[in-house]
Amino acid sequence: MQRLLPTQSMPDIDIHLAGGERWRLAENAPDFMLMIDVFRGVHCPRCRRHLEEMSTRHEEFREAGLKIIAMSADPAERAEQSRREWDIPNVPLGYGLPIQVARQLGLYISENYASHESEIFAEPGVFFVMPDLTLYGAVINTFPFARPKIDDLLEVARIVKERNYPPRGTLAS
Repeated sequence: MQRLLPTQSMPDIDIHLAGGERWRLAENAPDFMLMIDVFRGVHCPRCRRHLEEMSTRHEEFREAGLKIIAMSADPAERAEQSRREWDIPNVPLGYGLPIQVARQLGLYISENYASHESEIFAEPGVFFVMPDLTLYGAVINTFPFARPKIDDLLEVARIVKERNYPPRGTLAS
């Protein structure tokens, strides 16, 4: 499968949010930029810390012009567990990201090795999406470690705005 490149259209993402609403990428075009944070699932303590910091700093994301959403391949009951147990009131929490869509995004897919993990899940990735629903850029991990720092994510929006910085990595290998 060919990797999704910056300036290409994002795949159709149609998921549910913890709490019951439906979320479709096609209906959530940002004014400036949308940041989609794909996390491993409720079993991941590093993901929890990352999303809790995002929630604490949600005002900075808003001021930077970044709409944010977090999503995983977790089923509803595991997403609701995240919503109850994690301190993330300011981050919309999507669930049920189809593995096929995760693959279209270029995410790495893992199978569980411990009983508390989902059977199959996407490894972390952060996607910056433009108003025309094309990819601006992405950070993709093969494991939960070395996630981008929140300051680095906020810097993306700042530099793109200040310098009209173009998408990079647009050439196919």
